Amino acid sequence: MLIRKRKKRHARRNKHLRIALIVVAVVVALVGASAFGAWSLMKSGEKNLRQQATDIQTADNAVTYDEGKTIERNGHTYKLNENMVSICVIGYDRRQSDQTGHAGQADVIMVLALDTATGKTTAIGVPRDSMVEVGEYVGEAFLGMDTMQVCLAYSYGNNDVTSCEYTTAIVQRVLYNMPISYYYALDMSGVSVMADAIGGVALTPLQSIPDTSIEKDVPTVLFGDNALKYIMWRDHSNLNSSLDRQARQVQFLEAYASQALTAAKGDVGVLLDLFNTAAAYSTTNLGASEFSYLASCLVSNGITELEVVSLQGEMTQGEKYAEFILDKDAVYQTVLDVYYTQVD
Repeated sequence: MLIRKRKKRHARRNKHLRIALIVVAVVVALVGASAFGAWSLMKSGEKNLRQQATDIQTADNAVTYDEGKTIERNGHTYKLNENMVSICVIGYDRRQSDQTGHAGQADVIMVLALDTATGKTTAIGVPRDSMVEVGEYVGEAFLGMDTMQVCLAYSYGNNDVTSCEYTTAIVQRVLYNMPISYYYALDMSGVSVMADAIGGVALTPLQSIPDTSIEKDVPTVLFGDNALKYIMWRDHSNLNSSLDRQARQVQFLEAYASQALTAAKGDVGVLLDLFNTAAAYSTTNLGASEFSYLASCLVSNGITELEVVSLQGEMTQGEKYAEFILDKDAVYQTVLDVYYTQVD
């Protein structure tokens, strides 16, 4: 009897062990499948993101070789970094659509230039009042070219996609035709949601914002409507108000990116979750696979912050509105600094 009971107990233990091993095997298989799926997604994105620089423009005081891939300027030689991927980031305000057309104005325009080899990412701020050549349209009918603020370009699209494509093409021309194959436009109403999704954005305000608790130089964490008001408010009595607002937008982006990238150390999924959260408020031709690959470039290289530069120029008062006259020499130097490597 004793022997028989021991055998039963052994049999019971063996049965439990087999079940445990099966459970472990299933979990390992699921984790492996998930990891393989994520890897496949990123590899697909890497393949799709490959882009060629064509029809590169150069400044008058530069000498170009290899179709713009080698530049000589001011006694230095620069080689094009062909690992760069650029995204035109647009923040548009639908509330102004009654004044400017279907799509509203682009109140935030930046280019994210990411080096896929190192993960280094530079945000190039384009002042919204930059005076550029914009084609005017009514529907699909072309009326001609006119010089106006770049923020108005977005309004001439007859839907969100064409507005993005049109704005991106103009920004690409401003940056001497550096390839910008992707766009990402966010309705400014989504800023509140995105701030909350990351647990608020911690920063020290550059300005006090009326009708809020936001005070200059007093550290705060921006949630919800306060986050939106911080990056949208303007003092229309001040000629430089749009530049002041751009400075706050840049500060907000830097703080947001730092928090997101720090939280995402070793986990691309954190950034992908934010990308998916913003989907309801955004228009983009950047797919999940492309975004996952770019996010992996940042995470795998330990990037925790963005480098931000703004195009230089002079703000002037036009006949009716503020006009920002770009310093073309400084803009071209920014292009060389971001997209090229000085080799001499």
